Amino acid sequence: MSSLLNDFAAIGLADLEAAALMDRHEYKFTFAVDRLPELLLALGGDYQILTVGGQAVQGYLSRYYDTAEFGAYRAQHTGRARRHKVRWRKYHSTGASFLEIKRRERGGTRKVRVAAPTPQPTRQADFLAEHAIDAALLRPVLDVECSRITLVRTHPTPERLTLDLMLRLVCTTTGMAQEFSGVVIAELKCPGTLHAAHFAGVARRLGLRSGGMSKFGVGCALHYPQLKHNMLLPQLRQLRQLQGQTGIA
Repeated sequence: MSSLLNDFAAIGLADLEAAALMDRHEYKFTFAVDRLPELLLALGGDYQILTVGGQAVQGYLSRYYDTAEFGAYRAQHTGRARRHKVRWRKYHSTGASFLEIKRRERGGTRKVRVAAPTPQPTRQADFLAEHAIDAALLRPVLDVECSRITLVRTHPTPERLTLDLMLRLVCTTTGMAQEFSGVVIAELKCPGTLHAAHFAGVARRLGLRSGGMSKFGVGCALHYPQLKHNMLLPQLRQLRQLQGQTGIA
């Protein structure tokens, strides 16, 4: 795979700001990891690749927070039009870390964040309060670990495509992990509809279909059996099926 990654023109973190897309629409595509070379080959020449310290694959950790009643999870599970998620994210390649709020509204998704050296939301209580979130009610529920490839297209309209590999969903209560190393979760971030995105044509040619896949949602469903998860069953089945396709238990 490294030879395919080398075919992309490299960009740095400063250049990535051209496709920051803090206000965006998001579309996910989930597929078996053995299809990744085919996708990279199809995308070469149309996208640039984020490279940090000479590395095109970066590791990151996202720690998700929720209330004791799992209010954020329940809002997502029921498909509430207006909802949010709070997470602390650390980028291993740079050591930078942020407390982030992803707010879903009818017009798309907006992400806001503030630098946060440690995963303690109470230290960013003022920032959370600005967005009507009480830091004192939050507790860590899930760690999401993975390696990520970030591809960027800036013209004629900006697109950012992230490819998450080696997915681990870790319960912060028990420390138990569910691993999906045979799965890739691609997420397209763009300013408009999927139909208008360049990636949509590539995905269509390869037979990749857009569909829901929430790492936060499936992670909570897997680790907290007391939670209702019937609306996430298709996503859970897809993860398990794809994991089986690569012969990984």
